[in-house]
Amino acid sequence: MKTVLVSALVLLASAAIAPAVHAQSDSQPTDQQLAHAVRVAEARSGVGMSHVFVLAHSGHITLVGWVPERDHVARAEQSAMSVPGVTSVDNRLSPDGGSLNAH
Repeated sequence: MKTVLVSALVLLASAAIAPAVHAQSDSQPTDQQLAHAVRVAEARSGVGMSHVFVLAHSGHITLVGWVPERDHVARAEQSAMSVPGVTSVDNRLSPDGGSLNAH
């Protein structure tokens, strides 16, 4: 009986959430969704993301932190600009100069 009740509650909850998610996907992505998409794109392009913060506001992306290699700075900016919904990138990344690898 408990399993049936829990299953019914999960079904009702998912039915209530689905229209809100669908309605949101028809419009511009939220800042949180955009920041996540940028992080995914950068990780897929091979950018070391362990010390990178991605901030998003109305299509504007700010990248702050350190990357393990100098070429990752430019690669991060290119990856961010490739994400649909990104209108500009403020790249404040710097190569770590080996300090992160010393630990």
